[in-house]
Amino acid sequence: MTYLKLSSLMAASAIMISACSNDPQINAAVGGLSGAAVGTQIGSGSGNTAAILGGAAVGTAIGANTQVTR
Repeated sequence: MTYLKLSSLMAASAIMISACSNDPQINAAVGGLSGAAVGTQIGSGSGNTAAILGGAAVGTAIGANTQVTR
């Protein structure tokens, strides 16, 4: 059940990131929020904070480096 919830959350995050604007800063913010949401599903106990921060960092990096089309 956890795997299904995690994979659907990751799919929703990928859709959010792919539907971003042409502004890299907005893309980075949306990616960070999406990554933090995925991190909350992965972490538990004392590792929850690390999972949230790691997910936010990875999401920000992915969102900031998406291709911008004009």
